[in-house]
Amino acid sequence: MPALLALALALTAAPALAQTAHDHDHDHVRPADASDDPFAPVYVVTSRETFDAGVKTLARQSSAVVGATGAPLVISEVKTHQLTDITRHVHEKERRCGGYFAFSSRAEAEAFVRSDRSAQAMAGKFLAAYTIDNQATVTPWLGQVGESNIRSTISHLSTQYPNRYYASTTGRTSAEWIRSTWLGLANGRSDVSAELYTGCTTCSTQPSVILTIQGTDLPNEVVVLGAHLDSISNSGSGNAMNAPGADDDASGIATLTEVLRIAMASGYKPKRTVKFMGYAAEEVGLRGSKAIATSYQSQGVNVVAALQLDMTNYRTSSDPHVKVITDYSNAGMVQFLQDLFTSYMGGSGLNLVTEACGYGCSDHASWTAAGYPSAMYHEGRLFPNLHTSGDTLANMGNSATNSVPFAKLGLAFLGEAAKTASGGPSNNAPVANFSSSVSGLTATFSDSSSDSDGSIVSRSWNFGDGSTSTATNPSKTYGASGTYTVALTVTDDDGASNTKTASVTVNGSGAQTYSNGTDYAINDNATVNSPISVTGRAQLQGRSEGRPGRARRHALQHPQPQRRQRRQRDRHLHLQPFQRSPQRDLEPARERQRQCGHRPHRQLEHHLLRQGQGGPPRRPVPRARCEGR
Repeated sequence: MPALLALALALTAAPALAQTAHDHDHDHVRPADASDDPFAPVYVVTSRETFDAGVKTLARQSSAVVGATGAPLVISEVKTHQLTDITRHVHEKERRCGGYFAFSSRAEAEAFVRSDRSAQAMAGKFLAAYTIDNQATVTPWLGQVGESNIRSTISHLSTQYPNRYYASTTGRTSAEWIRSTWLGLANGRSDVSAELYTGCTTCSTQPSVILTIQGTDLPNEVVVLGAHLDSISNSGSGNAMNAPGADDDASGIATLTEVLRIAMASGYKPKRTVKFMGYAAEEVGLRGSKAIATSYQSQGVNVVAALQLDMTNYRTSSDPHVKVITDYSNAGMVQFLQDLFTSYMGGSGLNLVTEACGYGCSDHASWTAAGYPSAMYHEGRLFPNLHTSGDTLANMGNSATNSVPFAKLGLAFLGEAAKTASGGPSNNAPVANFSSSVSGLTATFSDSSSDSDGSIVSRSWNFGDGSTSTATNPSKTYGASGTYTVALTVTDDDGASNTKTASVTVNGSGAQTYSNGTDYAINDNATVNSPISVTGRAQLQGRSEGRPGRARRHALQHPQPQRRQRRQRDRHLHLQPFQRSPQRDLEPARERQRQCGHRPHRQLEHHLLRQGQGGPPRRPVPRARCEGR
């Protein structure tokens, strides 16, 4: 009691100090837009250390409380725009992230402290043991981690959505992109679903993202892998804020995305239900994760393990590769994360350290406060450009190499915490492969894909011009010369898929091909129009250049009838495909026609008459001379 009394007395001066801060001009206002009142009151729960480090200069009506673990906490009222100032104080004074939970009323903050289950969560056992015995599933995954995939996601989030602040327009659209991307990796599996979670009433317009893979043997036991999708910066405000957040925490989302990609490509089916989560509004008081964890607690959802990945891509040569956060974490989970590193990363030359990060430092603390076992992997040292416009991929060497070990550890956590459905190791994905040959504008494709432990049941070709096919060995005639990116996706009998892409170059120059496949009746002394399909680009006797697949119409006239007065039956003409060379190659043929006294197409007339489709020619022509022999 004396300690608590001293704490309460120490806080009595806080309102006066805070009032002075509130009287300042508002030119320092950071994050706010029309949907988020910058002067609305917010009630934050911090540690006493964080309060003393800077919150006391901002807060009013502060009150001392004791947390579930016995640690001294403080509930303070601040304005919404001051949350960025708290974040800056925590970063600069304590050299860490987070540091508080935020609520819309003092009553909610007080209720949160009263119901805090952190003590039970930190010491409790939620599984008989966290075992490591699923190497058959995990080991093949590790070699599939692609640095370029992680880098691409970090780049996309930090450049296409350089402001993911929870109350900004792009704060919402970035969440929608993550949901769409994650769901696309599932390739239409019926046991996978994705949602935008909007149950957080203090997250403005930003939803969290939850992708669920339904468990088989133990569907009521839930394993969570999470990272936060929002960002924040001391540069600009509202929709104009410059908050790329490449490391904090696009890197965590990108790492989760690579874990999901590899698991889905392998056809992985977990024993336990797995949920990948992208949390909203982490930077303003862990709001998104707190809303989900509290909701799960009230519904009785049985979360047996929750992993947080917050900042995975910054490291200097002297820093440790991976850090495990030990406080406000479940002791069994902390040991499990260390054991995963030893089992799957041992001998790699990487090193791991443990460290406390303080009260409310990331979303794992929300799960702990709700009574669930959680822990966090974190980069070895805090990024100096955190919460600034300099949190960019360029300032991390334009590389995601430092995130690769975290993706491997995420895969190890997934495979060992959720295990693999009964029936042995997970299915091996098929290997897509094909070759092609080209003639003019036509490309012929030969599928040579394989599946080591099953069979390929479907193929999907994308020819790069908007057209597709499901044939095994398709042929494609393009509409124009050029280089096209062709993709073949194959799916095996267990639902796993793989894609191969290759460039194919077609060229329509050279010989021109004509064909028609329709018989036409030519009555005596009559004319018909015969459409001929043209492939190639040569010109026809001064006509405009032909387009592939376009029909030309040529008039063909039957010769005069014979003198015998009898009814002639209809004659039928079927033109077979033939090759016509470019115009310069037609001159020898025209010379022979002039020598023979023929008009254009007289050879064709002569040929038809010789085949019994009309009377004899009026002027016989030597066959060898006029047929080009």
